[in-house]
Amino acid sequence: MELWEVAKNNVGKPPAFKSPEDMKERAFEYFEWLKENQIREIKAFSSQGDVIYGEVPKLRPATQHGLCVFLNIGVSTWHDYKKKPEYSEVTSLIESVMYEQKFAGAAGGLLNANIIARDLGLKDEIKADHTSSDGSMKTYSPDDYAKAQASLVKGHLEDLD
Repeated sequence: MELWEVAKNNVGKPPAFKSPEDMKERAFEYFEWLKENQIREIKAFSSQGDVIYGEVPKLRPATQHGLCVFLNIGVSTWHDYKKKPEYSEVTSLIESVMYEQKFAGAAGGLLNANIIARDLGLKDEIKADHTSSDGSMKTYSPDDYAKAQASLVKGHLEDLD
């Protein structure tokens, strides 16, 4: 079953959770749904010269948007629940479960690591140090660089005279 099919059956006013425990229970139903509704990829296999097609199950990542569709609430409603003190602990737990599922799936090669890294806000930072330890190299602003270039050109023209 696709997530849109779940959404199609969720007609009417979004639910008001009776308690944080109620929200947790529904979120864990979503996680169970993910497990039971893995993405199916059709692959071709070769067996004794014949080509056989088969389905290969793939991990379906847990997402905030997917959770909200499953719960029949908007993302803004999710953020409203996060602000409520009585729901902060359970929403944090749910987001931690989603984070861990995606991180472990990407680390294990089950999910696209680049997409998951962007989703989780992970990035490699490269900082270039443009200074030298002995002070022989300096960094220049674009204006200082342009002045230095002009001075070099002017000096070169004077040498030609």
